[in-house]
Amino acid sequence: MKKIGLALIALVVIIGIYYTTLGSTQIVDEMKKEVNRELTEAKKSGFVIEDREIKENRERFIIDFNDTKKITNYLKEESRGISESDIELLKGLKVAVEIEYMPTTKDAIALDIYPVTLPEFIYLGLKGEDKKIEEVNKMVKDRLLLVHVNINKLLSGFDGYMKDIDMSDDDGNFKMKGFVFDGEIEDENIKNLNQKIQEMSYEVPSQLKMGLSNLKVFVSNPIDRNYNNNSNYTLESLKIKSENNESFSLAINNISGSSQDTQKGKLANGIADLNIVSIDYDANGDKTLLNNIKLDMKMNNIDMDAILELEEMLSNSAENNFSIEQMIPLIKKIVSDDISLDIPNISLDKITQNGKTFDGFKLQISTKVDKKFDWKLAESDPLAMTNIFDAKMNIEASNELVDIISSNPQAMMMMMVMQPVEKSGKKHYDIEFTKGSLKINGKPFM
Repeated sequence: MKKIGLALIALVVIIGIYYTTLGSTQIVDEMKKEVNRELTEAKKSGFVIEDREIKENRERFIIDFNDTKKITNYLKEESRGISESDIELLKGLKVAVEIEYMPTTKDAIALDIYPVTLPEFIYLGLKGEDKKIEEVNKMVKDRLLLVHVNINKLLSGFDGYMKDIDMSDDDGNFKMKGFVFDGEIEDENIKNLNQKIQEMSYEVPSQLKMGLSNLKVFVSNPIDRNYNNNSNYTLESLKIKSENNESFSLAINNISGSSQDTQKGKLANGIADLNIVSIDYDANGDKTLLNNIKLDMKMNNIDMDAILELEEMLSNSAENNFSIEQMIPLIKKIVSDDISLDIPNISLDKITQNGKTFDGFKLQISTKVDKKFDWKLAESDPLAMTNIFDAKMNIEASNELVDIISSNPQAMMMMMVMQPVEKSGKKHYDIEFTKGSLKINGKPFM
């Protein structure tokens, strides 16, 4: 839905006006012309425009998403990573767009965007549940899912919000509060996008509570086709609490992360990091606190066209019923440019369990492609493709953590076979997977 929302914003963003000296009447006339051009283009792209009403400084129309195949082709040109199966979920959706020209002294245009008919799959899932269908229809009628957007006179920026939601039925209560966004526009594209959600929660009385607070997300070039964008995010807390049968609670506190994607030619590279200050878990009074969790990851030489082709093949597998022979050329294409995935660091600093504190672990992973892999093996045995990559993993863990893992019956046998090396009072495991052979601390496994 996020990409569709941006596409709708792009649909009505006016491109041709950059002069603040124009009078109000001139601006309105020019914007109306531009909206006409954009709607004409939308019709060519598969969107059906219905019930258009035009007044002096306002207008309203409905966008019908019924021709999903044509819309998919259009959106693929505008943004990557969209398949027909994704857009098929929107079949039957109708969205109203209300436009006000010159709503304030600083804004050229204001939009209210809201559904008037929900996708078909929602109604199919509610077949026979008349009460639920009534509730859904009331939600649509009351415009509970409304997005408001303002675009400034210079067409250099926008801001807006999603209407606060407080919905209850027999199954539970959903709330969302303080969803706001703003961004910059440059050369007819969204350059930067900031999004904030103050609070979002779901509750089933006497059974389950889930909620997040103070989510902030920044993305540069959010609809760039060439994977040149940066993002960062913070989340104050994510909490889950259950009181059904066995009680438990989970609180993840102060999450932050970032990513940077770049593309050169046909190949994309990316780096990402994740930091969590603490995770607090309580299961029937058994308390565990995890402190300072970190993840760093790097991906290099990713042929995104081949990845998307493979994703589309897999997503449409039920219809296409493809064979391994069809997949192999795409997988060859993906790995032919030395694709790699490296995780320089996964670490957990401290663990406190029922009042006792001890060290956690550190882990590093590196991979590389085996260029001498015999692809004929994959034709007769698809599992042979697991040997395309060579991988190395280094694990350092505290004695206390290893003891806890070893006491688990499901892990006991594995820990007995994986004999560690003692270094500086900690357990070390050097794991190497090469040409289908696994070694642990230099010794063949099994």
